[in-house]
Amino acid sequence: MKFFTRSVLILLALYGLVFAIGDAYLARVGIPLWGAVAFAAFTVGLQYLIGPWLIEMVVSIHWDDLYPALPARNREFIEKLCADRGLKMPRIGVIASGTPNAFSFGHTPADSRVVVTQGLLDVLTVDEANAVLAHEIGHIEHWDFVVMTVAALAPLLLYQIYAFTRHISNLRALAYGAYVCYWVSQFVVLLLNRTREYFADHYAAEVTNAPEALSSALIKIAYGMVKADGEYKQALSRKAVDAQMRREYRVAGSMAVMGISNLHSGTALALAGADAANAAAVMRWDLVNPWARFYELNSSHPLTALRVRALNEQAEDSHRAVQYPLPTDQRIHWGAFPIELFVWGLPLLSIGLLVSALWLRGWFSYFGITLPPETKPVLLIASGAGWLLRVAYRYRGDAQDVSVISLLEDTEVSQMRPRAVRLRGEIVGRGVPGVFWSPDLVLRDSTGIIFMLYRQTIPFARLLFALSSADSFIGQTVEIEGWFRRGLTPYVEMARLTGEDGSVHRAYSRWVQCALAIVAIVAGAYWLTI
Repeated sequence: MKFFTRSVLILLALYGLVFAIGDAYLARVGIPLWGAVAFAAFTVGLQYLIGPWLIEMVVSIHWDDLYPALPARNREFIEKLCADRGLKMPRIGVIASGTPNAFSFGHTPADSRVVVTQGLLDVLTVDEANAVLAHEIGHIEHWDFVVMTVAALAPLLLYQIYAFTRHISNLRALAYGAYVCYWVSQFVVLLLNRTREYFADHYAAEVTNAPEALSSALIKIAYGMVKADGEYKQALSRKAVDAQMRREYRVAGSMAVMGISNLHSGTALALAGADAANAAAVMRWDLVNPWARFYELNSSHPLTALRVRALNEQAEDSHRAVQYPLPTDQRIHWGAFPIELFVWGLPLLSIGLLVSALWLRGWFSYFGITLPPETKPVLLIASGAGWLLRVAYRYRGDAQDVSVISLLEDTEVSQMRPRAVRLRGEIVGRGVPGVFWSPDLVLRDSTGIIFMLYRQTIPFARLLFALSSADSFIGQTVEIEGWFRRGLTPYVEMARLTGEDGSVHRAYSRWVQCALAIVAIVAGAYWLTI
């Protein structure tokens, strides 16, 4: 097989399954802790050794030394850069995929490979492509293959300590501490990965002396990935997808794991198109809203806006032009963020404690904590009350007439802090292009486009709307009332959708959530009385 069947994530899942089975066997035969640690180190070492071979086996790569596919000016740039830096010339490959991306892999700089897609060479200028290639050379010179392999070992070792000591009475404190550290370490590894991306960006800007070229490349790559994803799904809906297109799409998905960018970090830029001013407006939220940093914690790549800002600073230091000028005031607007985070997390914390009290009682008894009999019903009441507070906070305000561009420029809005809006425009397609079960829509007015999220708490209600009604609104000029929110992607959660034919469709998510929260409160109160 010459392409990724799904993505590198599937390979990681397979490694995980093999590791879990091996772990279960070792635990069954009573291997000591040092043996479990050695097994984890062996597993990571095996991945490191065979990883490059697996990538070459499952990805169809046209190697430039066998069949020239890289433009001469890009090849000359890499040759000169490696000569200047004292590096061995990496093997260069090109993948026949229309999605722009690039990645590097190998064991050491001596046997490294750099791979780019044809889509990247098609959409970037020579200087922009050189900046991307320099970014990948930066990973090689920094030994990032080894750094990330060592980093991946830490969570695995922590989990082994937990798994092999949790049943030993005098070591349970160590086990539970290791388990907490295991989860924290997952985020630390992601932080390290984001840091190495910044480091490679800085390297590319330095060796090319053109930080603006990499900024432009990152914007084009982010936009191009979203565009290519939509085009594939539109072709899927027309049943016009052939084997070659499927192969390219799967390869593109696999590279999101290890490429210079991924689909999710640049989704919002699809709303900006290729316009520099619009892109800057969309990215400003990522710079000043604290929720952007919160969402980034779970991302392997930095937000594109933060990478562009760092590159802009390098450009200014070297007295070069800035390709995507960002606002001068980039201070984080903390405002009500602590309150919003509290309201967001309160019901989740209550539910988590309730689940722990029900199924993890051993944790409390080990630390000498005796839970009063009324603890569980009180936590159930707190969960319902916390969820009611969350719904009240997230669904508020009277709808005001707005345009799309005014929403994209709003830096105060978040998932928890909504803006009640009324929009008029044309529905131009589904939120996930070509997927017939997607109930979400895309609206365009004279100033731009924005995603419309159709949310229902009732089971199968979203699917029913997608199958029965969503298509009928495409092409219509509609009026939508709802709440504008902003995560990594700006969107409007629909409350009421009115078509030009007078048809009206309403969403009842908030009312269903309120009803379920009230049921929890009543059930908890009744529990206290029995």
